[in-house]
Amino acid sequence: MQRRDFMALGAATLANGLTAATAADTVPEPRATHPETLTQKPLTFNPKKLDGISEKMIVSHHDNNYAGAVKRSKAIEEKIAALSSSVNPFELGALKREQMVALNSMILHEYYFDALGAAGAMESKLKSMLEFSFRTVSEWENEFKKTALSLSGGSGWVFLVYNERIKRLENVWSWDHMHGLWDSKIILALDMYEHSYQMDFGANAKGYIDAFFKNINWDVVNARIGAIA
Repeated sequence: MQRRDFMALGAATLANGLTAATAADTVPEPRATHPETLTQKPLTFNPKKLDGISEKMIVSHHDNNYAGAVKRSKAIEEKIAALSSSVNPFELGALKREQMVALNSMILHEYYFDALGAAGAMESKLKSMLEFSFRTVSEWENEFKKTALSLSGGSGWVFLVYNERIKRLENVWSWDHMHGLWDSKIILALDMYEHSYQMDFGANAKGYIDAFFKNINWDVVNARIGAIA
């Protein structure tokens, strides 16, 4: 091999090495996931002591539906973190939609379960805010229950929220974990998906809603109201 051929070969090898190194350097590291923030919370009450709602139904709801939402949230986060920058927008969009459903399901179930346990009583601040927003506590309860009944036989949630925009409480209808009132804080959440009541109540959604009200942990609800300035 002549000297100039050897030099040309060396230059080409060096160039190829630099190109490979540059390409390797531009491959993004997998995005960090945070599984420690997506963990299943235990029930905060004794499910055997609920009034009119069986331990079997609550434990099944918690360990299957809620736990399933936590697992799906983790799995979807890992899928999104592993995507390349050239991902098809529709593929990313589909994952983002599923992520919203799973994360909202996880979070809303936590609001629901945390406010069960039949403890305490409605305090004056909550009572005053309900009267300001609905005229009377009974009118609020009637509207909340009827909103829940409108979802019977289907899927959805009902929330009592504090609307930061208009500075009052509102009952909110929600469908498919995807609807909410922006700029609001959840005070009370009622799961109206059929899995939340069919085991005990069959198609009797009204019986389930009445039982839910018997088992509200007002200490938790009062604390949520107390956190509002």
